[in-house]
Amino acid sequence: MLQDVFDILTSTPRKIRREIATMSPREIKTRPAPNKWSVQEVLAHLDDVEELAMRARVEAMVTQDYPLLKGFDQEARAVEMRYGRKDPRHSLASFTRQRKANLRWLNRLRPAHLLRKGVHEKVGEVSVGEFLNEWAFHDLGHLKQILEIKRYALFPRMGNMRKFYHLS
Repeated sequence: MLQDVFDILTSTPRKIRREIATMSPREIKTRPAPNKWSVQEVLAHLDDVEELAMRARVEAMVTQDYPLLKGFDQEARAVEMRYGRKDPRHSLASFTRQRKANLRWLNRLRPAHLLRKGVHEKVGEVSVGEFLNEWAFHDLGHLKQILEIKRYALFPRMGNMRKFYHLS
């Protein structure tokens, strides 16, 4: 049942931990551009949405008939929850604990659960199976974001080799 999704969800905390292990506190807190999140903010976001936006939505679809799934304004939430002030190590530890618990819960789902549906207020109908794929896609997007932040940190130190690259 969705083995690739479960592999991604299982490996994400470990991959993040590995990627940030050599980053200084300053690098973790630095935004690569004014409109882009820092690693600190990414970690706070992952911790925040693990239960609030991810598990809660899947659980609603599994336990209720065609529930309404509320939208999530991540930019507003980042300001409201002060992601930029959260301790990144605490965020990662909390995210990791939540993810382990969520994986135990997800592993109890049966194939019939994957077909259950809800309606997201912004995108319409979605099934549990589709949402689980989105959950893994979300993880990979934030892993990519962390790697991009690391790229931005290296760029100024590349000398003339910067001419081969363009940061977006």
